[in-house]
Amino acid sequence: MIECIRFHSVLPFDENVKEEFISEIWGGAIHRWRGNITPDIKARIEKEIATFEQVDGYMEYLYFVWRVVYDSGYYIMPYRTLAHASAVCYALEITEVDPIRLGLDFNRFMQTDNPRFVEIGLATNATKTQIQTEIMNLYFDKDRERLGERELDEKAPALTIYPSQRTAQLLGYFSDKVNFAYIPFDDRETFYTLLRSNDLTGVYGCNDGTVLQEYLTQAKPHFEDLIPLCTASIIDYPTNHIYISRKYGVAWEPRFTPEIEMILSETCGDILYNEQVYAIAKLVGYTPSEAEAFRKVLTARKKQEYNNHRRRFSKHKGLLRKLINEGSWSFPKAVMAEFTRLVYLTAYLKTHFPEEYTRAALCVAASDDYY
Repeated sequence: MIECIRFHSVLPFDENVKEEFISEIWGGAIHRWRGNITPDIKARIEKEIATFEQVDGYMEYLYFVWRVVYDSGYYIMPYRTLAHASAVCYALEITEVDPIRLGLDFNRFMQTDNPRFVEIGLATNATKTQIQTEIMNLYFDKDRERLGERELDEKAPALTIYPSQRTAQLLGYFSDKVNFAYIPFDDRETFYTLLRSNDLTGVYGCNDGTVLQEYLTQAKPHFEDLIPLCTASIIDYPTNHIYISRKYGVAWEPRFTPEIEMILSETCGDILYNEQVYAIAKLVGYTPSEAEAFRKVLTARKKQEYNNHRRRFSKHKGLLRKLINEGSWSFPKAVMAEFTRLVYLTAYLKTHFPEEYTRAALCVAASDDYY
């Protein structure tokens, strides 16, 4: 079991702080999208803020998460979280994948029609003692009780931090040397490493002779092309090769309405992402929260509940069966986008800093235990 530490917010948060925090969100958005705040980006951020404000204490919680990420002297990265689907979290540099560019559905993080408190997890290269001491020094007065002595309500929402996480340790080694935010995601040398190299040792997700290493030889030099490839490589159902075969050879024949085929076109007719399940469910009349409940039925393979959904799909012959067969194995695209970023990022470091990367990888034994 991976050790973690949970912290409750101890920072003052009144209306003035909230107003300043929202200004920080917009300032971060201007920086992230380099001043090009399109109407879609503006609407997305406004919608997310409005959703967060409906959940009691969530803006305060998000403020605390941001402060920890911003104030810490250690390397901190998102860990075991769906916050990658949030444009606000991206603007605040809590997450590192652009949800607008990648078309990530915010509802995978928090349902807009029935928002509930969603915790965010972080990982750090610091040890448990180091991160506890730092947060204690940053946010606690000397006369206040120490973190280790506080009796925390385990059921209350909290920030979860995983200390000494291996990937965070590896990236932390380079965090003072490389600005990860400015690494190009179309670097030909990096793609050559991923697509042609026989030695991917230390590259995230490519250890132990994984299927991913074999699939990468089929990819083309585009980051977006790597995401479904990485997803297909780790899905453990018998037809996980369907995407690969269709992407690089066998054509597929449309079976459903143009609207549904448009959703499936991103993955060549295969269902790889939770977000595709959501989009299809909404097309047949589900609300975001109903779509989440439907996804849970599929993921849990609750066969006794399948019949409850047949009426909704009655006009689309074979669609429910496809969702049961493929959608039940799907992954959140938000999670797989971050997984792919780490694959690419470690390949970039291995390509451009080979000696340093080898030393760092040997020291921390970088592995694919991120999710």
